[in-house]
Amino acid sequence: MAGDYLHWQFQHTRKPYNGVILAATDYSTATSIISVKNADYRVYVQKISINVTTYSAKTWTFQDSTGTPVPIAHLSIPAAAVALASESGSIVFDFGPTGFPLTLGKNLDLKMSAAGVAGAIHIEAYEKLEGAVAVASTN
Repeated sequence: MAGDYLHWQFQHTRKPYNGVILAATDYSTATSIISVKNADYRVYVQKISINVTTYSAKTWTFQDSTGTPVPIAHLSIPAAAVALASESGSIVFDFGPTGFPLTLGKNLDLKMSAAGVAGAIHIEAYEKLEGAVAVASTN
């Protein structure tokens, strides 16, 4: 048994993301990190895991790529690393096995307030055909 998250990914199309953000990386203009196949598909974000390695007072927003973006997760990163061993530099946004649906045909973007933060990102997601499709199309 693959588990609830993989069940949905295997029923549709897996769209995981693994990336490292360097302190010099500047996505102050939103940048797509998961792209949808075409306008007939919808991305479902199941889980976003972030491990911050370099701190700076900045924000990161995970949002869809519509003209007026729909934010699904917002992270305010402090200027300094956590002070106590009981605190963690790991942040998890968990939307459950079925996931949070983005707008039909739109990508998952990451928008930063500015460069300065470094860390690793892992995202569990899948895409599902939901738009109307013509007979004999290649979708």
